[in-house]
Amino acid sequence: MSSIIRQALCSLFYPKTCAMCGAYIGDIAHVLCDTCLADLPRTEQAEQRQNETEMALLGQPADMVKASKVMHVNSAAAFLFFEKNHPIQTMIHQMKYADRPDIGFYMGRQAAMEFQYAGFFDGIDVIIPMPLHPKRLRERGYNQSEYIASGIGSVTGIPVDTTHVTRKRNTPKQALQKGEERKSNVANAFEVNHPEQLYHKHILVVDDLITTGETMKSCLQAMKLFRGATFHVMALCKAT
Repeated sequence: MSSIIRQALCSLFYPKTCAMCGAYIGDIAHVLCDTCLADLPRTEQAEQRQNETEMALLGQPADMVKASKVMHVNSAAAFLFFEKNHPIQTMIHQMKYADRPDIGFYMGRQAAMEFQYAGFFDGIDVIIPMPLHPKRLRERGYNQSEYIASGIGSVTGIPVDTTHVTRKRNTPKQALQKGEERKSNVANAFEVNHPEQLYHKHILVVDDLITTGETMKSCLQAMKLFRGATFHVMALCKAT
């Protein structure tokens, strides 16, 4: 069992309250109460093509075929919709800033259990989580996208790789940028290592939140060095 899975599982044994509504949870293996789990704003994108997540990365439907060939993206989907001032914002904030990586692992498992029935993971060789810059990783203590990816991997059996894609620029937070600033902020922010090891692989790239898609597009641009590889994108949330 990997250290990240051990850490995520150990954190489940603290006294638990629901990460969305704050209600006491009797089952220590859960992050959400039964009501909040049932009421999650699911996108149902696992079987939908030309969905909002794909459009954020590939443009409008009329442009998607050309864009997907250029970016080598076969599919993209988010598990949940993210809205400000919705209880899901509380959960995401805890996951990223309140030392709750177990939320990422748990939600990755939930997403995988629901998406696998649609065949979303068929043929995928490896999962790559969106990397954090080393400085931000030291400050936070963990990469929430890596925990989401590990949750997905624990259900699907697909290995998680954190060595081939790194973040070389510590960019300001995208949430603080507007319009074209988002694109320039993350331009050339990523680099790949030993790309020949992932030639012709089917790669799932995992992130916690996609808003305009500029960070993911910059990451995919760097990964073009994985010659012959095709990409699938999965986010825990898509901002509305």
